[in-house]
Amino acid sequence: MAAPKPADTRVVIGRGMASEEGAPRHFITLPDPRTGQPASYLLAGGCLQEINWYKQQYSSWFVGDQVLSDGGLYLCSPVDPLLLLLPLLERAREQQNVFQDLEQILSMAASPSAHLLASVLGGGEQLGCLCDVKEAGGQRYYRLNDELVVAWLTLKAQQAKAALQASPSAAFSGMDELAVTAYAAGLLGEYLAQHWQDRLASALQLPEELPQPAHPPPAADHGSQPSEKKPRLDPKEAAKHKAAEARQAAKAAKLAKEASGMRKLSSFFGPRPE
Repeated sequence: MAAPKPADTRVVIGRGMASEEGAPRHFITLPDPRTGQPASYLLAGGCLQEINWYKQQYSSWFVGDQVLSDGGLYLCSPVDPLLLLLPLLERAREQQNVFQDLEQILSMAASPSAHLLASVLGGGEQLGCLCDVKEAGGQRYYRLNDELVVAWLTLKAQQAKAALQASPSAAFSGMDELAVTAYAAGLLGEYLAQHWQDRLASALQLPEELPQPAHPPPAADHGSQPSEKKPRLDPKEAAKHKAAEARQAAKAAKLAKEASGMRKLSSFFGPRPE
């Protein structure tokens, strides 16, 4: 096989990418669970991973004898496959309000690679978290149950909240219980249609308007006057603001740490000491 051209070479960081040769890896396209638009995912290392493009300014990669000057890379992070299955289960119930097997449900994705999700769903056993299950002739059949979905989403949000509170990041240490709960719900909401976000917020007893922090961040609209009435901020939007602040703080800390050990490029081209 001919060596790929530099323009075709990309850096991918994800679970299972460094495993032994021959390990199954599949890049697949599935509907985004929130928007329904096609999105790219990676099946590797025994899990489903979402793919995000990241590019830092003034950076390059050395790959073999090539230089990738744009410095971009694909970051793959694990995602719960049930989140991607939820809109498919809804579609299956809307079209035929009957129990269906996993193959029929996955066909709702209208993607030739959707059947590969079966490998990370434990043969369908995980669907019991979202569905009523019936067995007949050694085959399992599923139908979405809204109450089970809300209970599962609530548990996921509580787990995310516990992980955030255990995080060493200073961005979460100053947040009260309500703010952390809204933040966790906002993270989960990135994978949910609006009606599920609303039901999750209700289950978590989040208020329609979160109380303002003691030291609120500067308003995004610099042209507005302080006396103007601010629009209602729902828990999802508040969580997005918190997420942006946390990412900025983490990025600044990382850059400062990296810069402390760097040498100027010109130092590599100066005259050698006698």
